[in-house]
Order: sequence, then C-alpha cells, then structure tokens
Amino acid sequence: MSKVISGRTITTLMLALFGLSAATGLASVQVPQTPLDSSTLTKYLDPLPVPSVIEGFGIGKGGRPVSLPKPLTITMSEFAQQVLPSDFAAGPLAGLTTVWGYNNSYPGPTVVARRGVPLQVRYLNNLMNPSLQKLLTVDQTLHWADPLLQMGSFQPYAGPVPTVTHLHGGEVESASDGGPDAWFTPGFGLRGPGWVSPVYNYPNGQEATSMFYHDHTLGATRLNLYAGLAGFYFVTDPANEPRGLPSGKYEIGLAIQDRMFDTNGQLMFPDAGVNPAIHPFWTPEFFGDTIVVNGKVWPRVDVEQRRYRFHVLNGSNARFYNLSLENGATFYQVGTDGGLLDRPVALTSLLVAPGERADIIIDFGGLAVGTKILLKNDANAPFPNGDPVDPNTTAQIVQFNVVSLVGADTTVDPGTLPNLRPFNPIVRLEQGLTPQTPVRRLTLNENMGPNGPIEVLLNNSSWSAPATELPRVGSTEVWEITNMTADSHPIHLHLVQYQILNRQGYDDVAYMGVYNAAFPGGVYIPKAGPPPGGNPDVTPFLSPGLIAPDANELGWKDTIRMNPREVTRVLVRYAPQDAPLFGKKAARPGLNLFPFTPYLPKGSIDPLSGFLTGPGYVWHCHIVDHEDNEMMRPLLIQP
Repeated sequence: MSKVISGRTITTLMLALFGLSAATGLASVQVPQTPLDSSTLTKYLDPLPVPSVIEGFGIGKGGRPVSLPKPLTITMSEFAQQVLPSDFAAGPLAGLTTVWGYNNSYPGPTVVARRGVPLQVRYLNNLMNPSLQKLLTVDQTLHWADPLLQMGSFQPYAGPVPTVTHLHGGEVESASDGGPDAWFTPGFGLRGPGWVSPVYNYPNGQEATSMFYHDHTLGATRLNLYAGLAGFYFVTDPANEPRGLPSGKYEIGLAIQDRMFDTNGQLMFPDAGVNPAIHPFWTPEFFGDTIVVNGKVWPRVDVEQRRYRFHVLNGSNARFYNLSLENGATFYQVGTDGGLLDRPVALTSLLVAPGERADIIIDFGGLAVGTKILLKNDANAPFPNGDPVDPNTTAQIVQFNVVSLVGADTTVDPGTLPNLRPFNPIVRLEQGLTPQTPVRRLTLNENMGPNGPIEVLLNNSSWSAPATELPRVGSTEVWEITNMTADSHPIHLHLVQYQILNRQGYDDVAYMGVYNAAFPGGVYIPKAGPPPGGNPDVTPFLSPGLIAPDANELGWKDTIRMNPREVTRVLVRYAPQDAPLFGKKAARPGLNLFPFTPYLPKGSIDPLSGFLTGPGYVWHCHIVDHEDNEMMRPLLIQP
C-alpha cells in the first residue's frame, strides 16, 4: 500500500507481495502457495453467472403480498466452484476453487423482498472444519471475535469459524443487524456478546433499493467476505417505482470483487504483516490482481440490442472502481445505496467505493450484433493517490457482447425521464437545518509503524472505547468528518441512510500541527480519543469554496466517500427515509418513527416488534481491512 508520510511515498511489503511473478513461491504461514499470473487467464470465455432468486414474501388473497409462514433458512458452508475460467483445470480440484457461500452459492442467492412485508431469516453456520481456513489467516493480535479466548496470540487461529450476517443498508432492529459482536460458531456452540437470536427480523419498511448481505465478524470480516460470504438483497415497491425501466432478465446484479489465486486455482490472501512484530498477519489493504464478477473471473455479459438495468455493487475489500464503457458511451444512474434518485444522471464514468451500490441503465440499442464493449476501470489503488491499474488485468471488469434483439424494447429512455419519483420525492434533510442542529466534529486517523500503518481509527478511538456517538432517536445531526489520512475512506452507518451536505478542502499539515499540540504534552497520543476539549475547530484551515456533492450522490446513501485533505459534511437523521421534515408526522428529537425501538437495552422485549432487542449499532470504514483493525465505533441511539 502506498502511503504519503511527510511528503515521501513509502512502498510497504504489501506491494512487494502483489508484485510477485507466477514463478515465485510465496510461503504462507500455514500453506505454501505459488501465485497464479492472472494475465495468463482467458478473459470473457464464460457467461456472467446470475445467482438464484429467493422471494422473501408470499402471495395472499387478491394477489396481495404477505409474509412467509416461517423464516427462510440461509446456510453458510464450504464448497468448490468454477470461479476461474472454464478452460483452467489445474490443481487437485481440476480447476475448481474452494469458497464459502450462502446456500452453496458464491455469491449467495439474491433475496427479493417487498416493501412493507416483513421477512424473517434464520442464518446457520455450517463451516465445519473448513479447509479454506488454512489459506485465510486470522490475526489474533487484532481485537477480534476470539471464540477460544486466544486474543493476543501470534499464532494463526485454528478453532471453530465465527460468522455473523449483516444486511448492509437495512433499516432493522439491532438484534437483527448482524453487528460485529453477534457472531456464532457452528451449531451456535459459541456466541459473541452481541448475539441475541438465530432468527433475524427484516421489516422491509424502507424505500425500494439494492442492498447486500455479508459477513460482519469482528476482526475477521475481511477474510469471511473474501471467502465468498455475500449476496444481493433487493427491496421492491412496485407502487412507487417508475414504469418502463428494464426488468426481468434485463435487470442484472453485478457484484464486482478483486481476488488473487494460486497455481492450483485456490484463493490467496497475503498474510505477511507489514509490521510483523505488532500484527504478524494483518495487511493494511488488500488489492487483488484478478477481477471477479458474480463469482466468475472476467465473465462476458451477452446483451441484446436494448436497454439493461444493472445493480452495481463494489464488494471488494479495499479497491475502488472508476467504471466506464470502452466506447465512451453515456449511461444513466437512476439509484444510489438507499434507493432511486429524484432524476436520472447522465454519466460517462462511475466511481464506486467498497460497500457502495449504484443502479445504472446502459443502452445497447443501435449497436451491431457481435459488438464487444469492455466495462473498464481506472481507479488507483489505494484511492486516489495509489498505483494505477494494470491495463491487462485490473483495468478490465466485464465484456458486453451484443446479440440480436428478441422482440421489442418497450422500456423508457432514461434521458427523457424528468422525474423518477413524482409521488415521493427524496426528503431533503438540508431544508430542515437550523442553527440549533447539533454538529459532531470527527476525524479519520491513521497510526503508523516502522513499515506502514498499525491501525486506522475513527476519531482517534478504539472499537472498545466507551461509545461517544449517542444521538437521540428522531434527531438530525451534521457530522463534520476531517480525513487526516492519505486515502479515501467509505464510511458506512448502520440503521440509517444519510445525505451529503458538502465537502471542503483544508490545510492538512497546518491543522495536524494544531491537532497534535492540543494533546497533553503537545504530542499526539494514539487511541486516546480527541484532544481534551474536543477536536480543534478546522474552520481557520479551510480552503475557500464548498464542494457540492456530485449529481449522482444527491440521494440516500449508507456509505459515503471521505477524501483525503477534505472535510466531508453529512446529514444524519435517526428516522425512516420518508419521514417528513415538517407537520404533525415530522421526525423530531425523541419521537421514534421506526417500526421497532432502536434504543432499548439488549435482551428486552420490543413492544413494537415483539422481538428481543439487541446491543446497538455501529459505524465504520468499509475498507474491511481497516474495519477489522479498529476503524469501527459503536453507535447507540438514545430515547
């Protein structure tokens, strides 16, 4: 990982790992592996896999959607899948790759729920003595789930696998949120302090949107997610969605991830810590040399001469993607993390950070049959000031292969749509701001060791420090987040969707001097929280002019990019998205408008939902390598 420190760029051991040739042996601490040269793989040989669909509702009298009579069961297990191109047949598994997944699928099945129809899901952990555990090394010097109470050990973990599933973007009660401490091992033999129940309740009360479910185990998210534990979750709301958008087989999810493989076709994940005397196996950010989409390396997408709707998910650990079509064509974004935009946004490139989703429409009409167009990427890693992509590997995502149109394309041209939400425009939180709106001044910090980062922090605080983000239910707050690191960080809040107010540059060197001097003795104290009296006011160090959100950021977001040398101001409201700003039904501090009670102590019976209450929520960086090493904090709602 490249880092800028005092004006110098330092290349750490991690980049050396990624630069290994295919002929170089990499001695893992558990299993020796030889890296596969990804440039030798056959691209666009295989069609894009489309995960199976599970409908999260039934049909009652009169065609009315109703809740299922019993919870869905979704099981986590280990299996072999043809992730690499089908002409790769090396290794003991004849080209198959061992992965983890939900219901024997990587990615997991796509759950399609209906707005207003609750769904219960029972997650089962069936990862019994998995072989993949020896290729994905848990670093027990991190603050992690620690089922066998071995935290602090410099040995790889070899016990039962802890997992927990989080519905990313879900407006759910905390017992069903899949928080980092709610992990459990096979058979629920061991459980984390945040575990409440094997059955999760998803009210699905939020606006129609594209979400995903994925593992969220404390200190091991990067490994469990890398192994394959992720899948799409869509909430639909036909009554409030525009007619004429592509649907059915013309509406496709694209889960984009980067991976590394060995010459036997198995997953590789570097486990040589950049500061091995502190964290022997943790690396600050993982960047793979192979692009996987929907569980397949460099697939092709056969598209008819018509419009398609793609639900794009950046499911990578740390890699950002700046996507564009090889022919430079314009496409349209119609939705963000939290649902539809007010109007389509014309784009020629789309930047998506880890954890972000974007709902886009691409028109292949008018192109000749046989036309091949690459979906390309040119985002540096780390973003924005890291190394450029390799034009032969990480610069390429999928290939669109144009085939003959079947029937007629009756969808609407998004460029002619003046409004995607004529009946329910986005509630603009900025319109409700007053001089009394609370402002939280927060920082993103990085602590450096001899060879690179030791840890990355929110507000210079560890995961286990007492909670400081204690907002009242129904309230709106401005979070002013000063990025004091060299990279962009996608910040994800659980429970709520939120909005970008603006960004603004600042003199990071001058502010850092004042910030450090504010600590006792005038020297920065890592993990001590903000300086006494709070973070210094950044106002004297701000650059002239506010940076407005990009046009395609003007919607509900649960993951927002915070850039280096910038202050990012966001609006966070602890109420459902569609709660009005004014009137008798408006959100206000102390008024709970959720269909559950988000502030009751763990283990209570929620009088609104009837379910047990949980341990609260979290907010964190969605570079999961950072999240696993302290860049996560509690978020506890107050009455």
